Amino acid sequence: MTELGGSNDKHARGGSFVPPKSSRGHARRERILSAATELFLENGYGGTSIDAIIERSGGSKATLYSYFSVKDELFRAVIDAIVSHRDEPELDPGSDIRAALVNFNLRRMAIVFSSQHRALLRLIVGERERFPDIARMYYERGPKRSREFLTEYMTMLKNGDLLAIEDPAESAEFLIGMLYFEWYLTQLYLGEGPPSREAMQQRTERVVDRFMEALQK
Repeated sequence: MTELGGSNDKHARGGSFVPPKSSRGHARRERILSAATELFLENGYGGTSIDAIIERSGGSKATLYSYFSVKDELFRAVIDAIVSHRDEPELDPGSDIRAALVNFNLRRMAIVFSSQHRALLRLIVGERERFPDIARMYYERGPKRSREFLTEYMTMLKNGDLLAIEDPAESAEFLIGMLYFEWYLTQLYLGEGPPSREAMQQRTERVVDRFMEALQK
């Protein structure tokens, strides 16, 4: 039986996952994923042992081996589950423009600065060299996807002649930068905690107002 931990196995390069056939098997796999998620976010990839995951989830090595034959595969499954099951905010084209932008960005900011996302980001950055595919998956399903949503909305505003937008992608990039850049820097370099809900609300409204003022027809 293959020992969990190596990365030269075919499973480490993507694997061939066979989902559990019974509800009991599905529940066991979910317990393993839940325990692994907690431990990876708390201790990182290298600081998390398979024995610790088994201890927290219950069961046995045989059970864990039946779902994840290498540690890399389990790690990928954890990250995939987090980014796939996140409730992403949406932009309502039928809403007032200011209300739509404030709501979208405030909800997105609440996700970005949540404790789980902060731990996830530290984990992905720390393991980027070992798992470049995971870093790319996170980027494409997180920051890139959010920017694409906003760009599509900017395109609708441009096509509807509602705001003086020349380049929808650039407008989305400017808005995101004004909202997040400074707080990202202070958290990344100074280790500051997340902003309060009140602070996020105030910044979002202020930035959206200035953004719209600059693009008024």
